[in-house]
Amino acid sequence: MFQNPDTLWIEILAIVLIVAFLAFMIGRYIYKRVHHQPTGECACCAKKKNALVKEYKKHYSKD
Repeated sequence: MFQNPDTLWIEILAIVLIVAFLAFMIGRYIYKRVHHQPTGECACCAKKKNALVKEYKKHYSKD
């Protein structure tokens, strides 16, 4: 690593992209935690649950 001057820019670009990807993933996790959004395995089920509860309340309203 960093021994061939011809491929130095490729190695630097790869490191920058990896660091940017990790920063994006950590930033997205922190954003979800701060805004009280579900993270992990519950994240995919939360949207389905909310839609199901909304449909249930609409169908079985107290009218």
